[in-house]
Amino acid sequence: MHTHHHRANAPNVGALHAANLEENDEIRRRFGATPIYILRQSYGEGFAPGTPGDVTLGQALDHIDAASLHLLARRLAHHPTDDLNRM
Repeated sequence: MHTHHHRANAPNVGALHAANLEENDEIRRRFGATPIYILRQSYGEGFAPGTPGDVTLGQALDHIDAASLHLLARRLAHHPTDDLNRM
């Protein structure tokens, strides 16, 4: 059974699969209040494509692409005490 579907321009319905549920909860807790434009300062203009910059990560989390979620999951793994909400 194949469950991997890759469509570049469609919202990533499987974005929750990019990080396990625990990571997703941690991403929401740590970065949820952070506006997308702040995250783009750290991760580049390609972070969360199609998402307005003034929207918070928490508001857009269910629609963020897997690549962007993976960047945040990696940051959590490497910097567990980091908190972008303080920026």
